[in-house]
Amino acid sequence: MQAIQIPTDHEHIQVKQGRRSGLPVMIGVHSTVLGPAIGGLRIKHYAAPFEGLIDCLRLSQAMAYKAAAIDNGTGGGKSVVPLPLGTELTPALREAILLDVADQINEMQGAYMAGPDVGTGPEDMDFLFRRTPWAGGRSKAAGGAGGTTEGTFAGLESAIDAAIEVALSRDSVRGLRVSIIGLGGIGTLLAQSLKARGAQLLLSDIDNAKKSLADELGAEWLSPVEAMLTECDILAPCALGGILTEDVAAQLRCRVICGAANNVLSHDLVGKSLRERGIDYVPDFIANAGGLMFASAVEVYRRTPDDAMLHTREGIAKNVRTVLQQSRQGAGTTVEAALELSQRRLDAALQRRAT
Repeated sequence: MQAIQIPTDHEHIQVKQGRRSGLPVMIGVHSTVLGPAIGGLRIKHYAAPFEGLIDCLRLSQAMAYKAAAIDNGTGGGKSVVPLPLGTELTPALREAILLDVADQINEMQGAYMAGPDVGTGPEDMDFLFRRTPWAGGRSKAAGGAGGTTEGTFAGLESAIDAAIEVALSRDSVRGLRVSIIGLGGIGTLLAQSLKARGAQLLLSDIDNAKKSLADELGAEWLSPVEAMLTECDILAPCALGGILTEDVAAQLRCRVICGAANNVLSHDLVGKSLRERGIDYVPDFIANAGGLMFASAVEVYRRTPDDAMLHTREGIAKNVRTVLQQSRQGAGTTVEAALELSQRRLDAALQRRAT
């Protein structure tokens, strides 16, 4: 079994017990050199609290590189509240958690801004915003962008289009076999869009109730393992991360990997295995940056929704082309190309800060 990389090069890491919920509130700020750290609040069941901390550290780093890659003028952070297995997230407990999180965000005085993530949504951000000014991804009714789903989906759709243009010399998904793993909000929108555009769909989710969507779209229903290893043109992981290990990479039968899930690779070196097998992998922090890009454009930079959406689609597509083409022209993986793109901007900001 290959170990998961756990980054510790953060500017700030804090774990404090919430005084109302009694649960640990974990906040990781990886970088603020480009601006305040932005990242989602995740409330999720974990077998042990340290697993939540691992998520917090990995995802905050990914957010820093994501923000740098899209030149967003923001940094990267994350907050996680791990729920013990079997704990029911009642409305009262949810409110207690959100109040605890708001307290700790306020203590950081703008270094970190929360957004929606697994277990939270725009309404939770509306609640947070009434307690702290550092909450984004709010509902449209509250003057926000309406969460991150719309922007993430639009960016992912543009990422797939750019990827098949470079990797498959195609200008349309029509006729391509696309395997989607995870039918949450983004996976569902992607499946509906790809079906309308003529793709051949293979769908999967750990919740068998989602098979109704496959039936509705005339798609083939597979188990998550089958969907991962099936022969297809595009593999789109849209659930939780860490699923692509060296062992799994050796068994893949896809041509392009481009999905909405965070931290898809268990280790960056898996990218080398994918490259050796001729699989074009769009790094997750490039493919799924649309949520951050759209929401911050609307809520931080006050662009109109239409302008923010065009900015998101064009920016994601440009980054995907750059990363895939640089990898194909050189000896590095797409992960290395994407990290280099982000690191150049982070290094330039650090130099400006030092002068």
